[in-house]
Amino acid sequence: MSFWKNRNAVVCGGSSGLGMWIATELVRQQAKLVILLGRDSTRLTEAQVALNEVARNANSSTRIELISADLCDAVSAKQAADRISELTSELDLVVQCVGASDRGPISQLTRQKLLDLVDLNAVTSLHAIQYFAPLLAQRQGAIALIGSLSSLFAPRYLGGYSIAKHALAGLAQQARLELKDSGVHVMLCCPGPIDRPDAGSRYNEKSSDGLPSEALKPGGGAKLNRLNPADLAVQILEATSRRKPLLILPKKAWWLRLISAFSQSWGDRILRMKSS
Repeated sequence: MSFWKNRNAVVCGGSSGLGMWIATELVRQQAKLVILLGRDSTRLTEAQVALNEVARNANSSTRIELISADLCDAVSAKQAADRISELTSELDLVVQCVGASDRGPISQLTRQKLLDLVDLNAVTSLHAIQYFAPLLAQRQGAIALIGSLSSLFAPRYLGGYSIAKHALAGLAQQARLELKDSGVHVMLCCPGPIDRPDAGSRYNEKSSDGLPSEALKPGGGAKLNRLNPADLAVQILEATSRRKPLLILPKKAWWLRLISAFSQSWGDRILRMKSS
């Protein structure tokens, strides 16, 4: 299915990880223009080469453009918006994938570490909304903010990650309500652990911090199957095209959200059993 055929999109954090999967799917869906935004110009160039190859194989005429910017910085975000305006006057979609995870007990979480995580997981989306939403308004476009199940739940030993992702959830809802009259839609996506090459090993250096081994696993040891990133990219783009306010995957996580709303004690008990 081609939800974004002949449309123009920006993928923040699009040079690797889920952002790259989403950019790849946009190319396969015959998007007119895909703009990759990221901090590392070398990785952006490498991603552009890879996506051009995807386009050739898919017989797609998608044009790939690059913008080197740091969304933690308001000035850089504003400059990125100016550059987007130069590339297109018809922006339909922004997918904001920039973020960072963490591991550790609350007792060891420092103020600076928390501020860094809030910057990467919430402030980046704040700046994307502030500077890119006016461009989307011209086409009544949509912005998808990539959160996590940690935007909804706060398991043990995730350091400042859940705190930062909860801030993102609040930002998404407020922005959705405030931007509704302008025609811009805001969706929050909350996926569980995503399959990736370093899944299960990326936090090995934290083992010396006295954390349970389960906490070092994807999702902090959440007893969930890892999501296929290619399938997830399709689902995110479909949900955004249908202007859904919230996407939670896997779908069974909806039950924990409902149970926690009914009884926080019951929800906490389940969360303890199903995570590290």
